[in-house]
Amino acid sequence: MKKNYRWLYLPVEVKVREMDAKLLLAYYAVKSDYHVIIGDHVMVEKASEKYPKGIFFSKGGPHGFRERIITQAIKNNHKVVELDEEGLIFNEKLYIIDRMRKDMLELVTQEYCWGEYQKEVIAKYHPDLINKCHVVGNPRLDLLTPKYRELYREDVENLKNSYGDFILINTRFAKYNTLKGKKETALNQEIKRLYDCFIEMIHKLSKQFSNITIIIRPHPLENSTSYRKEFANYSNVHVIHEGNIIKWLMAAKAIIHNGCTSGIEAFFLERPLITYIPFQSNETIISNQLGEKARNINEIITYLKNIFSNNYKVDLQKGSEVFKYCYWSKDHYAYSSILQLCNQISLSSPPLKEFSFIQYQYKKKRIFSLTHSEILSFFNKLDEIEGNQSFISIQSIGKNIYLIHST
Repeated sequence: MKKNYRWLYLPVEVKVREMDAKLLLAYYAVKSDYHVIIGDHVMVEKASEKYPKGIFFSKGGPHGFRERIITQAIKNNHKVVELDEEGLIFNEKLYIIDRMRKDMLELVTQEYCWGEYQKEVIAKYHPDLINKCHVVGNPRLDLLTPKYRELYREDVENLKNSYGDFILINTRFAKYNTLKGKKETALNQEIKRLYDCFIEMIHKLSKQFSNITIIIRPHPLENSTSYRKEFANYSNVHVIHEGNIIKWLMAAKAIIHNGCTSGIEAFFLERPLITYIPFQSNETIISNQLGEKARNINEIITYLKNIFSNNYKVDLQKGSEVFKYCYWSKDHYAYSSILQLCNQISLSSPPLKEFSFIQYQYKKKRIFSLTHSEILSFFNKLDEIEGNQSFISIQSIGKNIYLIHST
């Protein structure tokens, strides 16, 4: 290994949401002479205690989680950069109180923002720290550009072959439909009502379009079993949360949502999108401004009939306000902006003295897997897109964690 190099630590918590974007960043970081440690969040935390000081990439989080991650990384002599995975759709006051507290932001070297709106909110409450904030977008959005959609072409064809024309319904009702079961409180009545409206809608759509498959994709923190029980007797309804959302959005004939980030992703992918708003809400959510807005199930059915008859065309001009919330264009790549900013951070990493194999006894059951073949397959697809062959070493340094560098 080289004696002078830079280290980048990329922890992943929710694989289906974060992994592809982190691998995209890792691929180009390695090409910029970084040594990258990537894998299960807790394993990367442990690796950062033993491997050379570098840049630790925080994914944000509720205050307690965020405080632990940032303070521990700094204790291990790393510089912390952060891109909050929930920095796109949020309640302003709750966001500042919980996820963007000043005491933690003061410790962050660079804060990466999805768009101008997130930066404006931070500036409003922490004006003295605004120089830390940089509007870059998100590598997750890079994957929606025409260049990187090619990563999913084969998977999209496989989904179409498996399910034919299908309706994808994304949900976000974790505050009520919790992993431990239904939780009804005075604070989540609106979410409960929305959940009930979606259940009713799916019942009616499954009968109206009995020859069409309906895929329900619950939020990662939702109880999927509740949907499976509800639609156990419906042969055309499936509850699936597998793989990156992008391939599902690209393969779907139509997408239905309310308040989901996937609504924005579908918009950028130029997919037929229906935003179901069955009642007036106190929430102002940018993703609900996109696509066709349906106030009742009959309107949904009308839109779906137009879509299935191919009498529908996506109009990107109808959602221009979304660009304030997320910086995106067909030829802008967040990973590039992030690496340019990382390169400005002064680091003096000593050479790696000895190889360390990371071992950790999980305190709680953790469903996470990352294999060498998954990383290699993803990098090979990127090589095809770039039209070159990379010489990259992918080395396991523990369960679900890898050290990646150029050879």
